[in-house]
Amino acid sequence: MKAMMTEQQHIADRTAAPAPRKRPLTARNETREITLIVATIVTLLAVGAFNHRFMSLDNIRFMVLNSVVLSLVALGQTWVIATKGIDLSVAPIMGLTAVVTGLLAQTSGLPLYQAFALALLIGLVLGTINGVLVAKVSIPPIIVTLGTYSIYSGLIFIYSNGTQVTAVPPAYATFGNGVIAHWLPLPIPVLTLAIVLFLCWFVLGQTVFGRAVLAIGNNAAAAYNAGVSVTSTQVRVYMISGVLAALAGLVFVCYTGSATVTTGTGDHIELQSIAVALIGGTAIAGGRGNMIGTVLGGLFLSVILTALVFLHVPPIWYSAGEGAMILLTVTLGMRQRAAGKASR
Repeated sequence: MKAMMTEQQHIADRTAAPAPRKRPLTARNETREITLIVATIVTLLAVGAFNHRFMSLDNIRFMVLNSVVLSLVALGQTWVIATKGIDLSVAPIMGLTAVVTGLLAQTSGLPLYQAFALALLIGLVLGTINGVLVAKVSIPPIIVTLGTYSIYSGLIFIYSNGTQVTAVPPAYATFGNGVIAHWLPLPIPVLTLAIVLFLCWFVLGQTVFGRAVLAIGNNAAAAYNAGVSVTSTQVRVYMISGVLAALAGLVFVCYTGSATVTTGTGDHIELQSIAVALIGGTAIAGGRGNMIGTVLGGLFLSVILTALVFLHVPPIWYSAGEGAMILLTVTLGMRQRAAGKASR
């Protein structure tokens, strides 16, 4: 009887349908990255067919350099969103850094290396304030960064007193518009972004800190019980976000040679950075981040916004389009997450 039951069990095991497998995270990331690359190329070709100037080298360079600034901010935003947080203050941090370093360069000839140090210090201090309020005071991230958005924006007006940056020293212009070498015509800001991207990708995917960030995003209480220092990790991600937003501000003033009290905030860089991170594959519910996807998303959004100009779409629709893109991306992400849970 036992032999008969064992044989029946073997037959059942062989004929049973295999359990559904959860799609690997790397496969999902690669699919998102390929999709963004294809969408960017299709947009370039489609709009280029409509207006040949869209595909000119000058315009392509413009879109790439614009995407560098946006992608730097969005990489910092990706760290925060991966912990199930949000940082709305990245726009005024970027703007304040651009105005402070730009005015000092314009009026006092601040050397570029000192501007770098000052920019990183500004981002570190302001990002730390956000992180402490979120992690140690336990105020919800959206409330903290909405409040500091207003405070940091006010600091721009107080510091500049309405004065605009209209010119920067040659070293700044070289950094913002120059290339690595004549035999390697890669713009210096693009190399800067590539270095930052590699560091973010490596730290998130290959270090204990990166695993802690994702663990907190998945379940902060479980991460704490597993020995993760939730408070210090959260503070550090807001520090990273502040530093990268400040670096974006310095790159912006070097690239454009100008800055005003509305730099960053006027373009709603905070919403754009959130949209780019989500488009790139970072989960709004936390626990997943895709640094490469974020940079590709930055390039895609830069191409889209420039295409709208060439297609003579009224600027009033730009923000509406960004909002719709955020809603669509979040909805699709939540459906994919729900489908993943159902298949477990």
